[in-house]
Amino acid sequence: MREQATRTGRRSRKGIACAAVLACVLGMGCLAWGCAPSTAPDNADGTTEAPAAEAPATVSSDGYVDQMAGSGFPTEGRFVDGITALPGFYLNSEKNAANAEANQPRRYTDRNGFTVQPVPADDRGFNITYLDADNRGCTSCHTLENALMSLPTYHRLIFFGYPTEQSYANCIACHSETYQGENFLAEAIHTSHMKSAMFQSQNGTCSSCHYSDIKTGDMKRWDDVKYNVMHGISDVDAAEAKAEISYDQTTITPAENRVFKTVKDEPAEWLVDDNDIDPTIYENWTISIDGDCENPVTMTLPELEEQFGTVKQVMKMDCTINGVGQATIMQSEVEGIPVSKIIEFARPKAGANILSPICADGYNYAQMPIDWMIDNDAIIVTKMDGETLPPSQGYPCMLWLYNTSGGNFVKRIGNLTFMTLPEEDLNNQLYLGEFADDITGNPYSKPNSGVLNYPTGVVLTGNEAKPVHLEGFADAWNEPIKKMEFSFDHGKTWQTMDTPNNDSKFWTYWRLDFTPPEAGTYLLNIRTTSVAPDGSDHVSQYDTQFMFTVE
Repeated sequence: MREQATRTGRRSRKGIACAAVLACVLGMGCLAWGCAPSTAPDNADGTTEAPAAEAPATVSSDGYVDQMAGSGFPTEGRFVDGITALPGFYLNSEKNAANAEANQPRRYTDRNGFTVQPVPADDRGFNITYLDADNRGCTSCHTLENALMSLPTYHRLIFFGYPTEQSYANCIACHSETYQGENFLAEAIHTSHMKSAMFQSQNGTCSSCHYSDIKTGDMKRWDDVKYNVMHGISDVDAAEAKAEISYDQTTITPAENRVFKTVKDEPAEWLVDDNDIDPTIYENWTISIDGDCENPVTMTLPELEEQFGTVKQVMKMDCTINGVGQATIMQSEVEGIPVSKIIEFARPKAGANILSPICADGYNYAQMPIDWMIDNDAIIVTKMDGETLPPSQGYPCMLWLYNTSGGNFVKRIGNLTFMTLPEEDLNNQLYLGEFADDITGNPYSKPNSGVLNYPTGVVLTGNEAKPVHLEGFADAWNEPIKKMEFSFDHGKTWQTMDTPNNDSKFWTYWRLDFTPPEAGTYLLNIRTTSVAPDGSDHVSQYDTQFMFTVE
């Protein structure tokens, strides 16, 4: 669990009881909402705020518990006969203000040093009192990284370099039917949580992760709907917002912002210290060129570079699991051995149509058509941004190519194996970000966009709020971006940025400056359109949503 003293919100027995009563009244069942423990401290010094005094409940003559005892309202007789007492104590503005003050959203400092407030403050404390918003959603209890590292079995890890918060959206691809066909996310999450002593001890229920859609009856993921149901977000019409927006396709990811993903070897075998590069690994590293080719050979990296030369290219890496609004993406200037020269030297046999780069750890899920690798300028990278390829990025070598998912970017290549597959199987392992959302059946995050310089929920003050400066990306793997649309009023009005002559080889890196009209919480919706191979518009299925508070 991530720093319980700062990550969990206020929970009182009274609050649970009131929520349960409200749920019963609304026909939703008695639920103790949320998953944060009732003992979590509220204040930065680790202390817990004392609950506000309330009138003691008494048992009236009819046997019901009278929760209004001591308020000034009669405890006997018909309610309607006591209405003359209401103006003396039932004060709307004071009641709302007092509840809002007693139910302020939590704040915490994230691992990148940003102050984050995941829930907007509102003028009557609705988000906390009735939605229990501080205690719902994956990151109300833990970071995704902590959760994965705490699993009882090994799970590969992804760490963002950009200072954004990773969410369940990065889990959907690998656990989708189109990607794996098994190990569905819902089954794994539901089972592991419902049998978890920790989850139970924190009063976790279905509502900890879900939201009941009153129109459809569906139990939707809380994180998918939270910004559309929480109160306290200020809407600004696009004509009033007048955001200044620009973009380029040349921005390079700083070294400290590169994404990291583990390999499959035992951790003792991993190379992760970028300050400790053993040159003998590069000098002695061999790649076997084998399979369905006329000229199989095994060569060291220095021999390959001497034989085939090197090329330098600016390239993007967008992982196939990069979920809506996530940051599993980067762009770098890379240098390495052109794979087209290796193919020409190896002379594939008649009918051979696949080249499979295989990692030294056994990763063998990147079989790609030979023509695709040639057309998209595949290279075996040995340098990044003018420096030796860092260990955290796959030292001593890694495959990169254009228009293709990072799932095909194999680290630490040990083999380049030529294969012959039936025509219908050619693209089985060519990843282009096209896995389907199991809920809708449509591509989940293609095209995609995200904010890269802040985590959602960030609190901005001083010069950072005048104006708010946001930077991020749009990408659709092999599809060029046609336009991006930005909204500050939950998608009612949009400001459009066209991106003519866009090149799918590179990401679209955008910058936005927005001056909020006043202090408060704001929501940026981003809608992205790419051009599908058939020339039609491909509009993002889900808007990227980014919330921030300015003071």
